[in-house]
Amino acid sequence: MKTELGLTLAAIVATLPLLSANAAQTIDFGPNLPTGTVANGYAGFDWHGAQNDVFADTTVTSFGSVFITEFSRTAPFDLNSMVVQELNSDAPSIGETSSNTTTIFGYLNGTLVDTLTENYAFGGGTPLTLNMNDVNDVKFTTSNIRTVFGLPGTITGGDLTLVSQLTVDNSVARAPEIDPTAAASALTLLIGGLLVITGRRYSQVPTRSKLRSNFA
Repeated sequence: MKTELGLTLAAIVATLPLLSANAAQTIDFGPNLPTGTVANGYAGFDWHGAQNDVFADTTVTSFGSVFITEFSRTAPFDLNSMVVQELNSDAPSIGETSSNTTTIFGYLNGTLVDTLTENYAFGGGTPLTLNMNDVNDVKFTTSNIRTVFGLPGTITGGDLTLVSQLTVDNSVARAPEIDPTAAASALTLLIGGLLVITGRRYSQVPTRSKLRSNFA
């Protein structure tokens, strides 16, 4: 009985790190990679011809991002966030404004499951929190929106989606979703309950002296 209890407790305790493990993955571009086409397989994804460090942007090095239209893999993932950059040519002149709109399409096995639209003012290194869950193919389109001094309305044109960092999460099993703190508390209670039950069982087993007195 003691052996069985020990094995049970060991198995339960072993699950605690799994419940609280952080499966987030940060993918960096720019100086971290050679200039040119990003090789499929980098960080475990296909990059669909993404171009690294080929367009000047607003980072300190002038080359710090990848021009990306799509990335994917077979296994589902969460797209948590990304850091966007911009072309220096998008910088507004005096009296102008310049901003970008990036639309992000998330697919799961070819089916569109989520669409996000992110607006951000001119200025490199803008972090965007996305929380796009359970996808395995993501596509991007970006437009630049300008107001020109002395002209009414806005001018909108296609632009490049420039990204210096992506953050994904490889933990997509959520049936149901488990909060690590709550799970740890529940396991603690379970372990305590097992110890109490086991203690009662041992306390109810007659000792040898009691057995002798019963037959005297």
